[in-house]
Amino acid sequence: MRTRLLLAAAIAAALALSAASAGAQDDVRERSRAAFRRGVGQAESGDYASARDSFLEAYTLFPHPSILLNLGIARAHTGQWLEAEQDLVHFLADDGGARAEELASARAELAQTRQHLGSFRIRVTPSGSRATLDAQPIALLPGSFVDVRTTRGSHALRVNADGYEPYKKTVDVSGEKAPDVDVSLRAVGEAPVVKPGEGQRTAGWFLVAGAGVAAVVGVVAGFEAISLANEYNTPGDLNFQKSGTKASGITFRTSADIAFLGALALGGAGAYLLLTAPNGQQGPQARLVLGPWSGLAGSF
Repeated sequence: MRTRLLLAAAIAAALALSAASAGAQDDVRERSRAAFRRGVGQAESGDYASARDSFLEAYTLFPHPSILLNLGIARAHTGQWLEAEQDLVHFLADDGGARAEELASARAELAQTRQHLGSFRIRVTPSGSRATLDAQPIALLPGSFVDVRTTRGSHALRVNADGYEPYKKTVDVSGEKAPDVDVSLRAVGEAPVVKPGEGQRTAGWFLVAGAGVAAVVGVVAGFEAISLANEYNTPGDLNFQKSGTKASGITFRTSADIAFLGALALGGAGAYLLLTAPNGQQGPQARLVLGPWSGLAGSF
């Protein structure tokens, strides 16, 4: 008899706990819905900052995929482009039975959001280095390039390692893909390391710059030679048929010819050095996203 009573009490306790748990879940879900509805109203009134916070509260309480559409849109309207991209990508990957218009809205918002984002690759030597972009840490892989996703514009890159000189650089991300950043830290007290082909590339650009200067000189001298020739051949001009004018014209014409020949020679040599300069080999790639993650879905 006592065993039956104990068993009945255990069953009753289990049922009570189950009912309490279900009630707690319903309460959490209702609080999430309330925060979601509040966010929709705030977004419709143009208060996207408050809407973002409300949608984030709703998703924290009950992480339903449909909330991510509204959260991503609100974050895009407040300039949180990285977070908005992640929310919208997550929503499209797990839409939870979203309607066609919601999927279309997410794709359109994602396309607009990505116009504000770009990427660049970074590789840092030695292993154990630490890197930040705008004070946010970058997860590095030893000896390998990693992709860094960030907003477009100028960013402050900092790289440090124990026993090495710190490295600072401004990274300009003006489009979808920015140039690679390959950093080799220099040990404290160590002489700078010259990368393969760096001297050749420097000489190449120097020659190309010299070619540009020579071309400008040639153009100026050519115009002066033409002007003197016109004066020499124009009746009534003060310099008409003067031997000095003719001599000066010949001098400027010769100078122009020499300058143009020099520009061709310097430009050709510079181009050859730039095209044949060796490049450092790149390691395997890995992907990294830096940082956390108008049409509104009305319910979930």
